[in-house]
Amino acid sequence: MKAPRNVTKHLGANSAGFTFIEVLVAMLIFVLAALTAVELVKGAVKGTGRTKEVTEASWLLQNIMTELETKIETLGFEDGCEKKTEARFSAPYENYSWVATCEEIEFRLSETAAKAMAAKAAGEEDYDTREDQVLKLVLNVASDYMTNSTRELHASVKWMEGNTPRSVSATTQVITLDQKLPSLGIGGSSSSGSDTGGSTP
Repeated sequence: MKAPRNVTKHLGANSAGFTFIEVLVAMLIFVLAALTAVELVKGAVKGTGRTKEVTEASWLLQNIMTELETKIETLGFEDGCEKKTEARFSAPYENYSWVATCEEIEFRLSETAAKAMAAKAAGEEDYDTREDQVLKLVLNVASDYMTNSTRELHASVKWMEGNTPRSVSATTQVITLDQKLPSLGIGGSSSSGSDTGGSTP
């Protein structure tokens, strides 16, 4: 009876299997992919939190603007239009603060435009006419009325996102048409002219 042959085979360099370097490369690729996935998740979570903060801040800003406009409509410009107001919201929005300003808008129509319109109406180059003076007076009165009837309301809601300050802002104009219209004073000028003429014997 013959003895069994030795059928054991030795694995060479080209035999099937993974080398140590191949395992390290595979692990490195896996780690990089895992880190990328983690960063994507963190970015998504951070973006969701930022969207929530902006939404809350916008809602708070809308409430502030409505409150300030109502205050002006109720109390008028004298008592309801404060030059600057700032405060912090109460819980659960204590992380937000707000600041608001109420300013007068100055309307001044161009005197050059008044002269040009007066010259066109008079058909001459001499701007020093009674029509020109009356037009200037009307434009000044209209400017004063518009200035007294209009206010610009600006408000901002602020918060901190880590170490970065964030804010949302809004601006609106409040107009009240119940202001008293100033007198043109034309009648007074005519009266003064009559008195001068009457002083002549």
